[in-house]
Amino acid sequence: MVSLEIRLKRRLLLGVLLVSLVLGVTVRTQVHQQQRELLNYQLEQVARALILSDLPGTIQTWDDDPALHLDVQIWDSEGKLLYRSSEKIDVDLGTRLGLSLVRSGPQADAVSVKVFTLSNAQRTVQVMHSQELRDALHFDAEINVLIPALLVMLVGAGLVGITIRRALRPIRQLDDELARRGANSLQAVVLPDAPAELSRVVTTLNRLLEQLDASMQAHKRFIANAAHELRTPITALTLDVNNLAQGQDPAQIQATVARLKTSAGRTQHLLQQMLTLARLEIRTKPKPITQLDLQIIARDSMMGLSTLASHRDVEFALESTGPTWIDGYPDDLRLLFDNLLGNALKFSPSGSTIEMRISGDASCVTLWLRDHGPGIAPAMRKRVMLPFERIDVSVEGAGLGMAIVQEVVQEHGATLELESPPSGSGLLVRASFLVRLPA
Repeated sequence: MVSLEIRLKRRLLLGVLLVSLVLGVTVRTQVHQQQRELLNYQLEQVARALILSDLPGTIQTWDDDPALHLDVQIWDSEGKLLYRSSEKIDVDLGTRLGLSLVRSGPQADAVSVKVFTLSNAQRTVQVMHSQELRDALHFDAEINVLIPALLVMLVGAGLVGITIRRALRPIRQLDDELARRGANSLQAVVLPDAPAELSRVVTTLNRLLEQLDASMQAHKRFIANAAHELRTPITALTLDVNNLAQGQDPAQIQATVARLKTSAGRTQHLLQQMLTLARLEIRTKPKPITQLDLQIIARDSMMGLSTLASHRDVEFALESTGPTWIDGYPDDLRLLFDNLLGNALKFSPSGSTIEMRISGDASCVTLWLRDHGPGIAPAMRKRVMLPFERIDVSVEGAGLGMAIVQEVVQEHGATLELESPPSGSGLLVRASFLVRLPA
């Protein structure tokens, strides 16, 4: 994979090269145009000076400046050649007046010359440059233009490289900082000299590291709490097994077996709750979304808990209004209802009713669940969403029910609120679900 630095250098250097080429071609064209105009003007001015002046014995046509190397022919009014600066030139008198390009010299050695012809009553003057001289002057001009342009391009390329390297220095610092870290090093990244664009990346990265650290701490607490919660039933199981092995009284053996069944059931329930919570937290594979009716799931959950409710002399009441269909995951929503109703059963007094109401419209379906137990103090309502948090340790359970409910709610993009009922004791749970799951 090509690095960002190399890609930037390639693109910017290509831009510098293209700009340099465009400028070079433009300047070359302008220089050639100005040089042609200057040479043509020079021919015209020399011709006018010669035709208006008295001719000296010798006409100087050579100068140290290559641009002033001229050839001259002068004819009288009768067409007689009065002067020729070089025997190598042979431009016909019939050349048209003004500026023209003609061939001069013997046929085998003829060269192209630029001639300015001017005539009056006394004489005709022809002043000329060879095209070869003009080409040489153009070449010199190109060299004088291209060398500075090449130097500017090289300097520009160097500045581009230095600028990009300095601009990407914070990225290399970030890379070095992360490379030095170990797997458990989740402290915030500090780059004091980072530009605004990279600062946003660092801020997002630090937020991710903070969330990851919080998640790791939560998992550590979960493991520690799970070990603590499992220690008691496993110890009880071990003791009961030992007692069963040593017991000989049939009544004692029967009592020990009953305790074993109870302990095994509690341990199984605890493990099932822990596995369920872990599965909901991980969410590694997408599950198929199903359109389902919350009223039907609530009724099925109540039917599943009806024996326990009857044993505790507690009744269920379900009321629904409006459409109660949503997109969701049926197994997980069944867990939500089972845990909400199960928690309500634990804290509901004998002879009370657990009331559930489900109402919906085109965009949202809301669930209300009220029990008549002791309720939850406002300061504790957030804590009960955490794993292994129990308000009343005398009540049977591991404190995982509401944590499972919270995970299912988050999975469905819903909201969950714990409130005090408008009147009387108990707890009012409100969960609001979107009819369509957010993308």
